[in-house]
Parts: sequence; C-alpha cells; structure tokens
Amino acid sequence: MRQGGVHGRWLGLAGVVTVGAVLTAYLGYVAVLGSRRLMHPGHRPFEPVEGLPASPADLGLAFENVSFRTGDGLSLTGWLIPAGQPTRAAVVVLHGFTGHRMGELAAYVPWLQPRYNVMQFDFRGHGASDPAPITVGTNERRDIAAAVAFLQDREFGPIALLGLSMGGAAAIVAGAELPVAAVVADASFAELRNPIANRMRTEGYPFPTLGARAILLAAAVRARARLVSPLSRVARLAPRALLLIAPRDDQLIDYTQSLKLFAAAGEPRELYVVDGAEHAAARWVGGEEYQRRILGFLDRHLGTSSSGASGPATIIAPIPSARGA
Repeated sequence: MRQGGVHGRWLGLAGVVTVGAVLTAYLGYVAVLGSRRLMHPGHRPFEPVEGLPASPADLGLAFENVSFRTGDGLSLTGWLIPAGQPTRAAVVVLHGFTGHRMGELAAYVPWLQPRYNVMQFDFRGHGASDPAPITVGTNERRDIAAAVAFLQDREFGPIALLGLSMGGAAAIVAGAELPVAAVVADASFAELRNPIANRMRTEGYPFPTLGARAILLAAAVRARARLVSPLSRVARLAPRALLLIAPRDDQLIDYTQSLKLFAAAGEPRELYVVDGAEHAAARWVGGEEYQRRILGFLDRHLGTSSSGASGPATIIAPIPSARGA
C-alpha cells in the first residue's frame, strides 16, 4: 500500500510538472508571437479608402502639409488645417492602432474645422511617418509632445487632444505631461491587457488573461521600457479637462475600461456612454449628438466661442470597422 501511495504521488507530481512545462512553453510562444504582432503589426498603406476623402482638399478645405521631429529623432508627417473662424485654439486628432490620418479625416474634420484649427498626423510606425515599433502609448506620447511643440512654435493655443482607441490612450498618457487644456478619449483602454485578452479570446487562444500578461511582459522587453497604462496616468491630467467616450457594445475594449478611467480621473471630467456602438463606432452611432458633446466640451475648456461657426456638419460614414483602432 505504501509503495502504491508513493507511486501515485510521483505520477501526480510528474503530471503537474508536465502541465507546467506545457503551459510555460505555450505562454512563451504566445509572448513572442503576440508581442511581435503588437509592436510590428505590418504597415498599412497610406492610401485612401474608396469613396472617402484622401486629403482636406477633397473636403474643400485649405491645409498645409507639415512635418516635425520627435525627441528621439523620428520624422512625423501630417496636415494642419486652418479654422473656419478667427481663433488660435487647436485640436490634435489622433488615430488608432494600424490606422493613419486619412481614416479620421472624414469623421472629425468637417465639424471641428469650422471652430478650431485642426492638426492630424501619423504616429510612428503608421501612415507616412517614419517606421518604428508600436508601443500603444508609451513612445507615442513623444509623437504627441512633438505635435504640441510644433503648434506652440506656431503660436497656437489653447490646445486639445482628441484620440480614438490607441490615440485616446496615448492622449491620456501624454496629456498628463503636456501644456494642453483638454483631452477627449474615445474607446480608450485603461489597461492594455484588456484588449489583448479580448482579441485572444476572439481568436480562440486558451488562457487569454495569462497570455495577455505574457505578451505585455515580452513587449516591454522588446521596447526596453515598461509599457505605460492610461489608468496609471489619468489622475495626473487634472486640472486639464477630460471627456471619456465609451461605446457600450465594444467587443475589443470593454466599455467598463472607460468607467475605470473616469473613476480614477480628477475634475473636470465627463463621461459619455454611446448605446449600441461597437469599437470605434461611437462617432457613427452617436451622429450629431456625438459631435455636440465634443464641441460643447471643447468650447467650455478651450475658452472659445462658436459665433460665426456652422453647426454640426453631415459626416461621411464608412462601414464601421475595428480596423485601425
């Protein structure tokens, strides 16, 4: 009986060791593959989508092609679109993961430009800007800092940041360090492991929560820096104003991520939940109400007047997609 018990214990221990080895190997594989997909997702061509404008000129707007350098030496390219009324206030529109400025042109510029100067640029590793690993906010805050410095050199201000998904997360991280008046973050994550785990779950990977942690650890090693989460920075935004927009039916980034950010943020802060909207689709589902919420927020916190500016414009809506989010 004693030999049988010892034999059983050894078998149990061997089983535990085997399972542990398999799990470790799996997490190692996921970490390498996932961190590569996160930081080097493949370059999306800087090309227009059929039926959508390719530049502000297609909307009948004057603009300037601009370029500027980041603190770590990368060249970024963008557009500077003058406001339709006399003002120095400016809004920097920030695109999402794997996207570029063309993707947000039709969504935001037609109703922002009548009141504000608008800057759009491509993050590092995106669009027509220099190639570089993507860190979903950690290094992208340098890109935003360079854009804000460019506007300040041109004597624009006050300045607001308006970002979608990764752009919103980067706006929160960067905004806490920059001389900006307001931040609008649409479909931002609070912690990056949430969208990574959700994507793994959607693609059928087992142990998505553990996998997400492994991917983030590997990504930090690749980036040679700890990836910064918006949740760890959002309290530092105050007294800068914050508007969080949460698509309630978001399957990539749980809308509760915006609730976490809202709970951790200081005043002034606002939360706008858009029922029926999936990831990056609040701008289409919300329509004119979405525009009114953002314009009202910007008017209050940039100290600008809408006199002489037109009301919310008709937006040109493509088929909603999580691509470029």
